[in-house]
Amino acid sequence: MKQTLFKLLLLAIMVLFTACLGDDVDIDNNRRILVKGKIVDKEGNPLPDIIIVTSANSDPLGQTQSDASGNFRLISLDEEFDPLDVFINIDPYFSLNVDYDYSSLAYRSSVHNDRLLYDLGTIILGDKAELNLTFNNLLGDENTLSYTIKYTPANCELPLNVANSPDNCDLAAIREGNLSPISENTTVSIESILRTTVLLEYSLNFEPVQTIEIPLTNLDTNYVFEY
Repeated sequence: MKQTLFKLLLLAIMVLFTACLGDDVDIDNNRRILVKGKIVDKEGNPLPDIIIVTSANSDPLGQTQSDASGNFRLISLDEEFDPLDVFINIDPYFSLNVDYDYSSLAYRSSVHNDRLLYDLGTIILGDKAELNLTFNNLLGDENTLSYTIKYTPANCELPLNVANSPDNCDLAAIREGNLSPISENTTVSIESILRTTVLLEYSLNFEPVQTIEIPLTNLDTNYVFEY
């Protein structure tokens, strides 16, 4: 009886997603693919109720959420021509109950392939943290400043099951800028992950580049750099 109810529920979900597909999506003979993995936090604790969505050409193909142990197995429709995307804790359609306290991850394909199984392994989501980095221009000084901010983005994008691809987005995001002696005070806000480190690389008056490490030990961090 339970197996029958599960099959009926699965069929209803697939019918719902099929009804939502756009005209530009061609389903490959009603074929299914399996996407599986486990979602944990930075300490290795399982994260339940995290939304997972498969998509092609910006149209939904399937949806599930992680169980109490953080595991998920998503039987999804497969698209015939367009590359597959897998969204973890992302709401691409603005109607899902994602957990905005945690980071998100998008696995993207560059080309279509005929794989039937996508094993994403263990996926680590961190607590989101914000850094507000303010550059204060000191009155009376005639300094120029160029800077590069390197950080781990809260919204990470990785290739989907590509050999030798990175398995995280550590220090993958960059913000750059140049400030002159007449520049106003400037604040740069970035959204990163708690317990990671932001690197501020700067050159004052075209001198050799120096680096400052800014650890994100709080959900909100304010840092002031004077030049």
